Amino acid sequence: MISCFDSDISTDDKERVLETLSSKILAFGPNVSKFEDRYSSFSNKEYNVGFNSASSAAYLLYQYLYESLGPCRVYTPSLGFVSPVFAAMKNNHEVVFTDVDENLLMSVESLKNSIIKDDKPNIVMPVLYGGVSDIPGLESFCQENSCIIILDSAHCISPLMKHDYAFYSFHPVKPVCMSNGGLLSTDCPAAAKYMFSGRNFGRKVIGDSYDLSQSGFNFYMNNLNASLGLSQLDRCQSNAQKRKNNFTFLQNNIPKEVGYLAVHDASSSYYLSSLILNKGFSSVIMREELLKRGIQTSFHYPFLHETTYYRQSINLPVLDSLKDRIINLPIHQNLSLEDMEKISHECIRHSRSRRQSQ
Repeated sequence: MISCFDSDISTDDKERVLETLSSKILAFGPNVSKFEDRYSSFSNKEYNVGFNSASSAAYLLYQYLYESLGPCRVYTPSLGFVSPVFAAMKNNHEVVFTDVDENLLMSVESLKNSIIKDDKPNIVMPVLYGGVSDIPGLESFCQENSCIIILDSAHCISPLMKHDYAFYSFHPVKPVCMSNGGLLSTDCPAAAKYMFSGRNFGRKVIGDSYDLSQSGFNFYMNNLNASLGLSQLDRCQSNAQKRKNNFTFLQNNIPKEVGYLAVHDASSSYYLSSLILNKGFSSVIMREELLKRGIQTSFHYPFLHETTYYRQSINLPVLDSLKDRIINLPIHQNLSLEDMEKISHECIRHSRSRRQSQ
């Protein structure tokens, strides 16, 4: 079976984890600050705060923004993971879903049509879908309209788009592998101070004890995951290049009669390879057929504005047109040329068999 995603665990990873196990410092420990310091070269931000997940980072960030700014209006594409939206809503912010463009990125035009200018601060939270590092035109629009930019960089290691805050996700099959982990980056010292305390129950150390100076929770990154993350940073960019090569192979070998692959930019982390099927094809049917032939694929994500809990009666024409047409193909760093040839061959075979049956 060709898996859609796969971890990359090296001998060095194992040695560093075993070293941490031997130290018996498994909860919060020195590897966390080392990881945070190293990640500054990826985030290009002064403050980098390790969390146990990107969800935790997003939650504490929206809590901080509510306490410092009051209720805000958060614009984000309906094509995205649920936890950042949950974090915003649970912290009393209003969420407005926007449409995407043909490459599954936040539509600047949809944002322009949705933006409300009143006394409520506006936050724009684009998803760097698939691993892209930038969304053309979005940064300048936000600057012109005094919007706070929060990047959902769960797919991207090192974004180029200028922003106020970004949160990252480290997961067994993400570009940086951990069992679970996240990070919040910013240049704002007040926000960073809040994050460092809030991720550890709101504690302020006093001698060998502590005071509770703010609200907080068990959100900190642990020493064991940080040790694995430090090792992963040594080669996460070379793995991204391997995924880029696999993406380029599919781009060159899957014909337009099947569909098109959502584009990546030069600095993308190439986490996803999203094939947009031509009209008349079904992502559900194709995923089922490819699985029968030994190829696992995926679909990210259910459109949030159509889910039961987050439903909004809004017109998002591009997403409406993409229903059952998005399929993520394998491009992970462990695939062989033979694997890539099989993936492209089976996509072509499926498309031709479907046309013949119509």
